Amino acid sequence: MSKIIAKVVFGGDGGVGKTTLIQRYLTGEFIDTTKLTIGVGFHIHQMSHQGRDISLSVWDCGGQEQFKQMGIFDNYFRGALVAVLMFDLTRALSIGGLDTWYGFVDKNTKTDVILVGGKSDLPRDPLIADDIVEDTIKKYNAIRYIETSSANGLGVELVFNEIARMSLDKIAEID
Repeated sequence: MSKIIAKVVFGGDGGVGKTTLIQRYLTGEFIDTTKLTIGVGFHIHQMSHQGRDISLSVWDCGGQEQFKQMGIFDNYFRGALVAVLMFDLTRALSIGGLDTWYGFVDKNTKTDVILVGGKSDLPRDPLIADDIVEDTIKKYNAIRYIETSSANGLGVELVFNEIARMSLDKIAEID
């Protein structure tokens, strides 16, 4: 059986917790002092899911406005099997930023979308009601919605298990 490599891209506004989530999964530690991601961070992660080995190439896109306007993210999203679009449950404005990120998703390769609400351990912005989340899931055709906390680990492993599951399903469709 050939080696399975799956490209996954994380997008979302600055400060929503993308890098912290990735670091929590890769190291098992909560690092709340992560530095601003300049451009794109990259990690390779080997994992096993349902008895199959998979290598995830994880692209962590810097969420600051100046990076989005550089026009480089289209290239990073191209060919991704899964895009993780992330917002901050404590800042309703971060949901609005998802429009730009969804615009980078490669519609030609039918990239699957996982919507992630981060910082679930903190007081939720009252403007982020359940119906807003439901509408956001539909708007971006998200296959899955997961609330996470990098501080206490809630949902972190689930995000990566879903990435692996969706990637393996996609690869099976192609084969």
